[in-house]
Amino acid sequence: MEEVEHLRKRLLFQCQHRGTKELDLVLGPFAKAHLNDLSADELLILSVFLTEPDPNIYDWLTGREPLPERLQSPVTARLVAFGSARLNPGTEE
Repeated sequence: MEEVEHLRKRLLFQCQHRGTKELDLVLGPFAKAHLNDLSADELLILSVFLTEPDPNIYDWLTGREPLPERLQSPVTARLVAFGSARLNPGTEE
C-alpha cells in the first residue's frame, strides 16, 4: 500500500511539472481530480504514458494525432478526453 501512495505522489509531481505550461495546466488538474480514484494498475498505465515526450502527449490531448494503440486504455481515454476538453474549448470532458 505504501508503494502505491508513493507512486501517486510521484505521478502528481510529474503531472504538475512537465516543463510545458500547457501540459502542466492539463495533467496537473487531471492528477488532482483522478489519482486517488485510480487502481495500482491504472497508476502504472499512467506512469508509462508520462514517459512519452511532451510534444507527443500534447498532440494526443489536442487530437492532432491519435493515441497509439499501445497506450490505449480506459485511464488514458479519460485523460485524453479531459485534455481535449481543456485544450479544445467547446468539446466535452
